[in-house]
Amino acid sequence: MNIRPWRELQPDFPEYLIGIILSTYFGGRSEVHHRRIISEVRYCDFLSMYPTVCTLMGLWRFVIASGLTWWDSTAETTAFLETISLEELNDRNCWPELTTLVQVAPNEDIFPIRANYGGDQQNTIGLNCLTFTPLWFTLADCIVSKLHTRKAPKIIRAITFEPLGLQPDLQSVKIGGNPDYHIDPYTDDFYRRVIDLRSSVKARLKTAPSAERATLDSAQLTLKILANATSYGNFVELNVEDLTKPQKRNCNGYSGEPFEILTDKIEEPGRYFHPLIATLITGAARLKLAITERLVRDNGLDWAFCDTDSMAIAKPENMNAIEFDNRVEAIRNWFNTLNPYAEKAPLLKLEDANFGLSGGRGTNEVEPLYCYAISAKRYALFNLAPDGTIVIRKASAHGLGHLLPPYNGEDAPLSIPSPSISLEEIGVERWQHDFWHQIIRAVLDGHPDQVDLNFHPNLALPAASRYAGTTPSLLAWFRRHNESRPYGEQVRPGNFLLAYQINPAALHEWPEFLETVDNTETLTAKEIRLPKPVAPFERDPTKAADRCFDRDTGISIPRAVLKTYKEVLAHYHLRPETKFHNGNYTDRGITSRRHIKPTAVRNIGKESNRWEEKLYLGVDEGADIDYGVAPENEKLALDSLREKIKAVGLRKIARRSGVARRTIERLMRGKKVRDVIISKLCRFLDMTANPFISSHPR
Repeated sequence: MNIRPWRELQPDFPEYLIGIILSTYFGGRSEVHHRRIISEVRYCDFLSMYPTVCTLMGLWRFVIASGLTWWDSTAETTAFLETISLEELNDRNCWPELTTLVQVAPNEDIFPIRANYGGDQQNTIGLNCLTFTPLWFTLADCIVSKLHTRKAPKIIRAITFEPLGLQPDLQSVKIGGNPDYHIDPYTDDFYRRVIDLRSSVKARLKTAPSAERATLDSAQLTLKILANATSYGNFVELNVEDLTKPQKRNCNGYSGEPFEILTDKIEEPGRYFHPLIATLITGAARLKLAITERLVRDNGLDWAFCDTDSMAIAKPENMNAIEFDNRVEAIRNWFNTLNPYAEKAPLLKLEDANFGLSGGRGTNEVEPLYCYAISAKRYALFNLAPDGTIVIRKASAHGLGHLLPPYNGEDAPLSIPSPSISLEEIGVERWQHDFWHQIIRAVLDGHPDQVDLNFHPNLALPAASRYAGTTPSLLAWFRRHNESRPYGEQVRPGNFLLAYQINPAALHEWPEFLETVDNTETLTAKEIRLPKPVAPFERDPTKAADRCFDRDTGISIPRAVLKTYKEVLAHYHLRPETKFHNGNYTDRGITSRRHIKPTAVRNIGKESNRWEEKLYLGVDEGADIDYGVAPENEKLALDSLREKIKAVGLRKIARRSGVARRTIERLMRGKKVRDVIISKLCRFLDMTANPFISSHPR
């Protein structure tokens, strides 16, 4: 369409303002409310969430604009937020007014908070109660807070953005060269048009002869991918680049005041980088989920989990099925007036998993659907047959996708019923389906903390994770391996590699390693540097296990000390949801929001949360991008901590907190102390479990 990128058209856009915009950026909301309990639900998701909010807010006009203009809208936004209601949000004319960023002084208001909530859940986003100094959020997030608390957050300042004018020389296109898929960027809203086109293709697909079905299905899938890719991802593309040596740069964060940093990494924006559009999209998506949650509560219902564009609405135990479905229908119907598309289908859809099965195909009759959720993005939806058989309808592979399958479908255990629908519809591989079956079976049988992992002999084999050698740090692990081999036998960029995990309890099987550890009697398990096993890729991971070596030293590692699938999976069903109360390992029941009182904001890179690589591969900390805390912000935070220590007493804190008195004395004298120690002291003093919340800077 000949659309020029925003950064080319407006290269002088203020850096401090980009810093403020990026500080308001959060991803999709993913939470568990009914944790490790079985709930009957209706599983609903929004039709094309990101294209829809783009259309509702009119963001296409920003994409084709020649630039941005902005103005102080504090008075107007304050009045808007004071009076906004569910009824007004039900009017499509309200949504284009949400192109505003707001600086608020949070005082027990509900906002998305990115923080280290404990364990390996670093930079996790939780919708929590926040009390802190002024921060910036989207106007949509401010409305979310009001929907939850029934009060408007205190506004300090607001900035409203508008497009400057249309770019010249834009061109009409025919997607795939098909004249039926014609789009004029000047007269069509691109996102609305693409979804309309997809709907028309899907309608034709229902009655098409079999010879045409594959072509039409391919076309509708192409249009879906096109809509989703262009309505979000390209606007927040940031590519990490390593510098040859650390350089001084200015960091612009939420305060609007730059501060100097020394960094060896930078984030290079993608061609169509437009952080304002990205943050407005995700903010509006969170608003739609918050409206759903509010409607759920207003209708006397509850919810089990939500994930970006979906929510599992939970049935109260004392409510009959007809009344439950009527109330769910009322919630779904609320959104119908917001449908911007030609086909007036429900915006909040009932997913196929809600309907019964007959001969492996869906029926038109709803059937009791149950949910079991562990933590964010770890859940399964299932039916129960009259004989108690578990029929899994949808399941998550989150936290499992890095593992190579221990067995395939042809070798599946006979003790577990075969899937009643295709694995593609369920969303998992066969072994993952079987694993979820065992998790649910353990709950139904009354021992939810103990899952039977003896359902297949291959689960006793070493667990292998497959990763692509796409970064210099991953390829560096094979430097020694490559030295003595011709190029054709080396691990090269783009090749796959296998990673394994060490079982510390099995190290007695490796006396040679124990002999290399000095003073093992006085070292704790955490202080002993465990080997980090990797191997060149083999289609048979059990063969690769015999070629494992420590990526740091190059020494061979015996397979006897590698964790098996059973050992790796042993705690999957207990993964905590630590961003909320009642979310620890063995907790079960309803989670609730925390009250967060941070002491400082840490500036982090967008790609900082590669948690799966860090957890399973032990990627070096340098893989994270951490620009630190602004000097004045850090000083205020540490001064607050020192005042609290002084009030409680240094001796008492040292005796009870587990932090050495000498370390606390260093802190009191103004010396540098590690962040982990500061976190520990803050937890002990009940200042917050997370002294630093995280924010994206520029």
